Amino acid sequence: MGLLDTVRSGVATAKALTADLQPMAVHRRFLAQSGSGGGSYESTPHPALIKKKQKQVRTLTGTLAVSSASVVFLDPEVVVNVQDRIRLPEDAQDSSGRPILAMEGFVDRVTGLPILTKVYLG
Repeated sequence: MGLLDTVRSGVATAKALTADLQPMAVHRRFLAQSGSGGGSYESTPHPALIKKKQKQVRTLTGTLAVSSASVVFLDPEVVVNVQDRIRLPEDAQDSSGRPILAMEGFVDRVTGLPILTKVYLG
């Protein structure tokens, strides 16, 4: 068993063991820019590990910003893009979701899909 198999197995185990700790986060996948300047999104709920913590992160544009929460998707089927937005359970009144400041994770070299994805939210 190689390192890739070990990481895949570890993420699958973590997903199963932390199922009770994973509320639903709504992944708002960016589809297209609308004519009014806003975006068009498709919303899909996914279980995720959510950590509320202020942390300074370097954004995807290279500037420093304060993240209010991080979200870890342990499902390789969840593919996040920088233009997407994430809505946390306490954001029920705000359907737009939070912007993604930064992302990190492991990518499976065989499938090209993420093994896990961690996003830092504004």
